[in-house]
Amino acid sequence: MLPIDADEPHDEQRAPDGTLWWELSFWPGTKRDFGQEPKLGAWLWFHSEVGETFTMRELRTALGPEIAGESEQLNRRLRKLREFEWIILSYKDDRTLPQDTYRLEAKGRRLWLKGERKGAQDAPKPSQRTRRIVLDRDGSRCKVCGVGDGESYPREPDSKAKLTIGHRVPQERLRSRGAVDDIDNWRAECARCNETVRNELPDPEQYDEVAAEIKQLRKADLELLLSWLRTGERSRSKLDRAHDRARKLPHSENEKLIGYIEKLLGRN
Repeated sequence: MLPIDADEPHDEQRAPDGTLWWELSFWPGTKRDFGQEPKLGAWLWFHSEVGETFTMRELRTALGPEIAGESEQLNRRLRKLREFEWIILSYKDDRTLPQDTYRLEAKGRRLWLKGERKGAQDAPKPSQRTRRIVLDRDGSRCKVCGVGDGESYPREPDSKAKLTIGHRVPQERLRSRGAVDDIDNWRAECARCNETVRNELPDPEQYDEVAAEIKQLRKADLELLLSWLRTGERSRSKLDRAHDRARKLPHSENEKLIGYIEKLLGRN
């Protein structure tokens, strides 16, 4: 396609060489792949109004075979747009929407334009101090599944859980509500529970919902639950605590400790 004449009004739907943004193969003036998220964003910007719905079939028809693939692949690309302040709801956010249908709630950054490409991946990461505060506060155990740092997952003896910190409510969801993110929204999570797909899940537990269920417990169970909540973890025996410490030793010292225990048991 011929370049746009500099004396003619510029069509915002087209790149400097006159190609529609969603039909580009490379970033203007480079040989770098243009990518799918900029194509999706550009097409939605010029073809969908806020409040309107669109379907996967419409996207694939408009953007051609390059956008085709498994539904989950396309879902991941749409979730990526959310990192650039787009708000796109699916049936998981609004059960009145059919599967494979989405509603555009807000248009975000025009990531196909220079200067607007920086997204959530460029946002400041939590400091090491914040990370340590959150992990210490949460007892270095995943608040989602309960696994401890370095522990094996149930029925997976060869696995080792690695802890990080993540958001209880995803940042883009907070932004859509005008809410402020703070340290109370961070929690300890293992790498598995910290997967990006959690952005598609409903909000975590709310106080009123939890309180209503707790109200049904017997007094003895309430006393036990109270003690767990006050200490920040379920009651753990001396054996549990010894294992928590032992599993964090280096491999060589772990082997040494095994030998020591066998000696205490009179096995060598």
